[in-house]
Amino acid sequence: MMKPLLPLLLLLPFVGCQPKIGPAPLTPVAVDEAAAYPAQVLGTRPPILTGFTPLTKEQLDEGWVQLFDGVSMFAWDVTKGKGTLSVKTNGKRNFLVFEKGDQEKATVAHRFTNARIEFKANAESDCVATNGWATHFDAAGNAWLSGLRAKPNNMVPLTEADWKPAAGRSEAKWTDGVLELTGGSGMVETVKEYGDFVLQLEYFTEKGVNSGVFFRCIPGELMNGYECQIFNAPPDDDYKKFIGTDTGGIFRRQVGRNVGPKDGEWNYLTVAARGPNIATWVNGIQVTDWTDTRDENDNPRNGMRLKPGTIQLQGHDPTTKIQFRNFRIAELTE
Repeated sequence: MMKPLLPLLLLLPFVGCQPKIGPAPLTPVAVDEAAAYPAQVLGTRPPILTGFTPLTKEQLDEGWVQLFDGVSMFAWDVTKGKGTLSVKTNGKRNFLVFEKGDQEKATVAHRFTNARIEFKANAESDCVATNGWATHFDAAGNAWLSGLRAKPNNMVPLTEADWKPAAGRSEAKWTDGVLELTGGSGMVETVKEYGDFVLQLEYFTEKGVNSGVFFRCIPGELMNGYECQIFNAPPDDDYKKFIGTDTGGIFRRQVGRNVGPKDGEWNYLTVAARGPNIATWVNGIQVTDWTDTRDENDNPRNGMRLKPGTIQLQGHDPTTKIQFRNFRIAELTE
């Protein structure tokens, strides 16, 4: 189905669950299917996803992302059946291919981790817990999962020395590790080229600011790469012209789920790519799950680019003013 993707390391303490008393079952949160899987149609405003399980600031600072949003099975494959609860990892098979197995097993596989979870649907208890997350069962035997989170391993900080001076009409100013990018059209670009990676950063915008994180860019060319959009509140006209206009969306490629990032405060962004597979998280909640199925091409505007390229931060226009901080990246080599 897909090639392996992200080696996200699950680093969570054990959480017990008493078989007779146990915590109260989770209350399923009704979510419009469109909120879980946005329409990929011009003119459609992505719904704002609510009711999801947020991460704390401390967890976000440490680089954690939530694997279950708490309201949908976005980015998970599920088969029904019976089995036992376990978490299995395989460093060479991080992007899981969906396996149906036999009728006795129920498999839940997240496409962007190295965890495969088999759960017991006929448990004596209404709760099974391990590694800091819990599975609750309703009267019909359906499983509701929450609290499973992961963070990238082997992250390396990117400092001012890892970026070239601003190009185009943008200006870049570094102050105590914070990059302020103003003006445009222009960009700042990494010195090094990256192919398969997971990148995390924080950004701060004021009202109406449009920017983006470009990756696998053709070095030296102005923002010629895949783009993870940064735009907390796009105008209506943008929805009529493009898809992927909200923060976390893959611009022109996939509409991202809107989890409500706000101007006037620091927001957290995770961008991950391996082979043709791309995912983004905004404030720890996954908002895109996209595979580039186009023919391979050195120019990412014309096809699937697998070659390494630079990472670029966009100064969209003369009104651009955006701050970035806490850059860190891990290259994926297996």
